[in-house]
Amino acid sequence: MSRRVVRFTELFFANLDEQLPAERPRDGRPSVTDFIAFDVPTLRDRLAEDLVQCTTTIPPGHNVRAYIGHGTLVSYFIAYVILRVDEVVEVVDIEIEL
Repeated sequence: MSRRVVRFTELFFANLDEQLPAERPRDGRPSVTDFIAFDVPTLRDRLAEDLVQCTTTIPPGHNVRAYIGHGTLVSYFIAYVILRVDEVVEVVDIEIEL
């Protein structure tokens, strides 16, 4: 199986901006840039290589899938993805637990 193309939507980035600060604060919490640099590449690669095995449908039988990952600088995150008809994976939303 070939690698799928993975795209991140505007909603994904808007929700990322709501959950993390633009720059790393003095208390050391991660920033949006940190998450994009450290966790997004791994997320993209996992989804591109084996979407079905690394995600689960929510609710079962629907086209929205959830990826639960351990972050490098965050405790965990849930990325919500959709597999389009053209086999492109769209990451449409994110929930982050610090």
